[in-house]
Amino acid sequence: MRRFIAVLFLGLCTVAAAQAGQGTRRVLFIGNSITYVNDLPNAFASLAPEGTRLEVDMIASGGASLADAVRDPLIAYTLAKGGYTDVILQERGGDAFCPASCQQKSGFGLPAMQSAKELARMARAGGARVFYLGTWQWDREANRALEFGERAIAKASQATYIQIAEPRRRLMLAHPGEAWTHADGQHPGYATTAMMVLRIWGALFDVTPTAVPCVAGEVHYRAPRPNGVLHIDPSLTPRTCLVPAGIVPELAGGI
Repeated sequence: MRRFIAVLFLGLCTVAAAQAGQGTRRVLFIGNSITYVNDLPNAFASLAPEGTRLEVDMIASGGASLADAVRDPLIAYTLAKGGYTDVILQERGGDAFCPASCQQKSGFGLPAMQSAKELARMARAGGARVFYLGTWQWDREANRALEFGERAIAKASQATYIQIAEPRRRLMLAHPGEAWTHADGQHPGYATTAMMVLRIWGALFDVTPTAVPCVAGEVHYRAPRPNGVLHIDPSLTPRTCLVPAGIVPELAGGI
């Protein structure tokens, strides 16, 4: 394991040094199955206009929490030496849930808060901006409790919060024919992944994207690389676009 980390360390140093002089945006996603089902980072990379210098990586495994990420030496080295400009953190669905008793304490005491704060600290120490990507629950009230916790975690972590739960619920009502939930009944469907991708892009680049998010290569349900850093290759084929072009403005900006 130590030898592997040492090799990774040297590789990341080389990549970071090369990219630093090119003005390349390097984006790292740290998450779990919500992040890798439908290849969210892959679809994110597809939004880059021609000529954009963008590198996208992901570290995600099934059921992983941000607490798991804090304990992972691979993530520590990657954040320190990867040369990332932007890091997106995504907690397990529900781990930020903050009911009334939690809200009375302003969300402090949530187990996810300390983990997010530590990862954000490491990311900023490596030179990156930090974003906290939301998840969702089953109805309006549950979404409110979840979003309360997510906002509290993002604020404590000094991270930009990307809201998903309530905009997703409203969009589901407006477009019931879209694939909002995966066939397993739990993970994101194509429309939810596309919504997350478009809103991440808007948060990172401060522009409203208009392109349709597409996945290059096989669309994964299981983690394509659960025990390491996955580098996104946008040249892979086939190319699967997640939603029709007509729905993109609403997914990107909400209703």
